[in-house]
Amino acid sequence: MTTDLQAGVLDAVDETSFRRAMSRFPTFVTVITAATPSGAVGCTATSVMSLSLRPPTLMVSLDSAGRTLGDVLSAGEFAVNVLSWRQRDLCRRFAAGDPRRRFDGVPHSAWDGVPVLDDAPATVVCRLGGTVPVLDHTLLIGTVRLTRTRPDDPLVLLDGVGHAVAAATDPDASEPRRATS
Repeated sequence: MTTDLQAGVLDAVDETSFRRAMSRFPTFVTVITAATPSGAVGCTATSVMSLSLRPPTLMVSLDSAGRTLGDVLSAGEFAVNVLSWRQRDLCRRFAAGDPRRRFDGVPHSAWDGVPVLDDAPATVVCRLGGTVPVLDHTLLIGTVRLTRTRPDDPLVLLDGVGHAVAAATDPDASEPRRATS
């Protein structure tokens, strides 16, 4: 069975128009991180979504030609770090350049061996549960192992511009929590 995506039926919209339309969708800015034998790697991603609560599962879309995807696949686990407004400079840093140099000077630590950004308002560590190739991207399905939230304003992109979203305060959220299913 051929889908519309596979058949190219949706090719009538040019890339510029599509990008402009999608920029009207507010998206949280995240950094996807993983461990390699030579150190921490990461990349910026805005296509992240929750899939299931039982068990806690999420999905991340990464460019199939991107350098970080192979590292995540090799590691078998990854973290999703929501950037704060104060971390907005990391958006571009983790989007370009050598993935193995992006952590230079960035406060981070390891949770069960997975690198996480210390000051992220939300962090979710996942075990890679599966992948789905879709056109020029690969969807990573992650089973959630650990989470942490912090009372800080997350960074949201709208029309290609960063904005802060006021965060609710959760006084018990600063410690990592293991997912239960």
